[in-house]
Amino acid sequence: MRKMLFLLCISTIAFSGCKFIGGKSVKSERDSLRVYAFTLEQKIANQEQNHKATLDQLKRESQAQIDSIILTYESETASGKGKYSTAASGKYYVIVGSFKTPSYASNWSGRVADKGYQTEIVQVSYWNLVSADSGTNLKSVLNELSSIRSNVSSNAWIYVAR
Repeated sequence: MRKMLFLLCISTIAFSGCKFIGGKSVKSERDSLRVYAFTLEQKIANQEQNHKATLDQLKRESQAQIDSIILTYESETASGKGKYSTAASGKYYVIVGSFKTPSYASNWSGRVADKGYQTEIVQVSYWNLVSADSGTNLKSVLNELSSIRSNVSSNAWIYVAR
């Protein structure tokens, strides 16, 4: 009878206890995986913030360098002294397309004008360059270039007519 009672107790603990113990084991593993995933998400979020901050800093620094170069260039061209004094004096054009066929240039110019830009077709040799903006101040033309690149053509560039 003792043996039977002993076997009954052991079998009750063994068979019912496995689910209890197994359930706790799976639950603790699941919890530890959640904690690990949460920790990884926090690390990724921190790294993303750091990368954005670094990118913003680089943008500010590069814009400051560009502004400095433009200022130096414009002051030398305005004074007539220095190595850039005759390099690019003239009118600046933001070119959004270049065509050999005048009708293609005219069609493209109309499409760009429909977007609200003052277009102009500039003939250089056998090329018909479609300009979306022009001016004599390089800085203002450069400022307009980024807007034109995002709204009209990502390949827009500046042509200097002398």
